[in-house]
Amino acid sequence: MASSAERALGRPLSKHRTDERGRRRRAVRALVTGIVVTVAGAAAAPAGLPLPACAVLVVLGLLLVCRGVVRARDARRAGTEMFTVRERGFAHRRAGYSRVVPWEDVTGVEEVRFGRPLTRAAGRDTALRIRLTDGTALRVTAFTEDPGGLAAVVREHTPAGAPPVKDADVAPATA
Repeated sequence: MASSAERALGRPLSKHRTDERGRRRRAVRALVTGIVVTVAGAAAAPAGLPLPACAVLVVLGLLLVCRGVVRARDARRAGTEMFTVRERGFAHRRAGYSRVVPWEDVTGVEEVRFGRPLTRAAGRDTALRIRLTDGTALRVTAFTEDPGGLAAVVREHTPAGAPPVKDADVAPATA
């Protein structure tokens, strides 16, 4: 149910829910695969497989377990996540937390096409970031329904004075 602050932004135009079950499925898949590969690597040494090959299997399995833990933690923290686009702004709900953002508070939308390899390997890939005037950014993952449509709507309503933000493939410059 929408709060009074959210209703003050006008009628809803679209909703972009996050596929929470898909997020959990990937976490469980990575955990199970990691455990199986780790056990196989540990059991292969006494069976006569060369030690370097066993070590590779064990390390690969442990990395998969770490990836599963990160994804499971993200799924637990995010809970049910949804972006509701309204006439004068949007609302972001996540795990019992709700944030109302009027269009004036949006400075830009940053699309992330590939991300950084280590963040993708850890399962923390991002489809786009919505930058706000207070310096924070809302992260929209690939699990969100139609992230491109959400980016287009937010970009359309971004104030004209805001500079366009390019891809995040290159690390941002530090001042």
